[in-house]
Amino acid sequence: MSVAAGSQEVDPDNPIPAARLAGRPLLLMLDVDGTLAPIAQRPSLARVPDGTRRVIASLATQPGVSVALVSGRAARDAQDVVGVANVWTIGNHGAEVMDPSGHTTVDPAVARYADSMKRVVGALEPALASLDGAVLENKQWTVTVHYRLVAEAIVPRLRAIVGDVAVRNNLLVREGKKALEIRPPVDVDKGTAIRQLAEQLGGFNADASLLFAGDDATDEDAFRRLRAELPHAVTIHVGDHANTAAEFSLPAPEQLHALLEHIAHDINSDR
Repeated sequence: MSVAAGSQEVDPDNPIPAARLAGRPLLLMLDVDGTLAPIAQRPSLARVPDGTRRVIASLATQPGVSVALVSGRAARDAQDVVGVANVWTIGNHGAEVMDPSGHTTVDPAVARYADSMKRVVGALEPALASLDGAVLENKQWTVTVHYRLVAEAIVPRLRAIVGDVAVRNNLLVREGKKALEIRPPVDVDKGTAIRQLAEQLGGFNADASLLFAGDDATDEDAFRRLRAELPHAVTIHVGDHANTAAEFSLPAPEQLHALLEHIAHDINSDR
């Protein structure tokens, strides 16, 4: 397994220095699509491989270890895709947090835009109906328009439609991987949510360890925040590592699975 730190290769048999993940509590915070699950043509087709699911389930039961899923999907949807119990879930790019019991909390700053998000869905559904391949994902607190299956010639028109609807409702549009994310204009993102949850779970303790892995532009918020505020945190970009703020890079979800297996093995060896 090859892991790059910046532009440098590190020992593939020991991809992350052991001391960086030896602290307790150990927080493993993992994006879903493109990180745990390979990118699918449609969000509904995404699947986490069985082996990855098993190792996450094993890690989530270890003493002193907390696992949090971090996703642009709605929290419940992200949890369903991964299908593992005893985990926290940050959904909607940080707008909501679901605890292991299933209780979900929505950031108050985001909740104030509930009516605006409803209006966006109502406007986009008919507007996108004629654009073959466009997929509208209504996540209540954010909305995503996926255009992976849209012909390139039509994409500018789609961007214009989405941008106009967002502006008319005082919302923001952010680029994702073949997707346009519409969200409230508030300081809430994966970085703010990860920081809050990490602090709640003891991740900012001097003897704690934290790992966050993600693949998309929205994960960069978390990479930047963690590297600025928690320098000992391990940040991993999955996929092409050009222009990422993450410290380490892995080429694909398969290599992240191998790393999680490595972490599980180390934990079991220490028991």
